Amino acid sequence: MRGIGQGLNAIWAVTRKELYSYLVSPMAYVVTAVFLLVNGFIFFLIIASPSAEASLRPLLPTTAFLLLLIIPVLTMRLLAEEKSTGTIELLMTFPVSDSHVVWGKFLATYLVYLLMLLPTLVYVGVIKAYGNSEWGPLITAYVGLVLLGGAFIAVGMLSSSLARNQIVAGVVGIGVLLLLWVLGAAAGVLGPRLSSIVAYLSLNDHFQNFGQGVIDLKDVVFYLSFIAGALFLTVRVLESSRWRA
Repeated sequence: MRGIGQGLNAIWAVTRKELYSYLVSPMAYVVTAVFLLVNGFIFFLIIASPSAEASLRPLLPTTAFLLLLIIPVLTMRLLAEEKSTGTIELLMTFPVSDSHVVWGKFLATYLVYLLMLLPTLVYVGVIKAYGNSEWGPLITAYVGLVLLGGAFIAVGMLSSSLARNQIVAGVVGIGVLLLLWVLGAAAGVLGPRLSSIVAYLSLNDHFQNFGQGVIDLKDVVFYLSFIAGALFLTVRVLESSRWRA
């Protein structure tokens, strides 16, 4: 129990440090402003159309794709900046393990992401005020966004651990996420053996069920496993950097 407590304290220390870095840097504010501005404009266009429905379902695909583009911008500096400035060597001398560093940075970015989603609850208020939508589909939509955002952040961190340049890390993160996003469409042209595997790895296919008001256990398990797997690989990359050093 003492070891677990020390591990949690180490993770929280890294999380606090990273949150402070986000708060004093304009990057998080710029990314949040761009996301809210573009997403809010799309929401306005949807509800202003004659065929508007009291649901978040028409907004979710564009919101998810917008997050795919901006979350790697949020995560590109997490480990690439540490490498380019040389502070990664100093960080490795602290009494924290590589897994503590990765999880601490992940939790800090996740908290920033949740704060970024918080103003979008206004959409729910508008839909409930002017429509008769039930709470179920609205809640499942946000559950899907929370899980999808975690997967995007984990991939962004993995990309940041592989590069020393922030721009390269951001481009690699967007490229990997785009590939994982379109895997469902690629499954139709592959053989029967590969199609099921490729379709299962598609981030988009699992997200669609949440937009339809359904929380399937297999989709939740997929996202949680995906996040854990991506962070595990990130830890291994950091460990390999320590060995090379």
